[in-house]
Amino acid sequence: MRKLLLFYFFINPILQQAQERFEVKQIGFSMDAPVNWLEVENKEVLQNLENFDFTEEERNKLLSSNNSANEIVTYYKYHPSKFNGIIPTVKIRTRNVNSKTLTEFIKLIENSNVQVSKTLKNFEYQKKPEIIILSGKQIISFTIKFTLSHNGKECPIVSYSYYVLKNGYYISINFIEDYTTENNFEFFQSILNSIQLKD
Repeated sequence: MRKLLLFYFFINPILQQAQERFEVKQIGFSMDAPVNWLEVENKEVLQNLENFDFTEEERNKLLSSNNSANEIVTYYKYHPSKFNGIIPTVKIRTRNVNSKTLTEFIKLIENSNVQVSKTLKNFEYQKKPEIIILSGKQIISFTIKFTLSHNGKECPIVSYSYYVLKNGYYISINFIEDYTTENNFEFFQSILNSIQLKD
């Protein structure tokens, strides 16, 4: 009995830690937060969403207010000042988009990636854009590989991307790492599978 109690006291804090979630109710998004990863939130955007009683139209305008991406939250596996190399990263953003349907959206992504391929070295698809189901919703998924120069070293990068089309904007979920130094694919998948999407 004592062994069972000790086991419970050791494992219970771990279970509680694993249940922490990152949530933005105003855009219907939540997911398990990576445990012990460095979290960097865009407090200005999150506070605006939380502190004001926006209508749906006002909220959509805020999230699609410019052509650049609004960073919502980024998680780094290692602290940037203490790690030399490409850090495994989970990044959540929103960005404005005019696409009304998934068909339009997937074409936009394909055209955008053609432009991106001209700037990224050794760009290639590991998985081309396709429609998948996540949390009961149709979203766009694709995976690319490319090479980045970091401190004079060529680093092969894999980026797993998931785009959720909303009204006037989309939510992007990106998982990035140097696949020659680490393999966080299963961990990334566990975070992906924890995502809940609501209208």
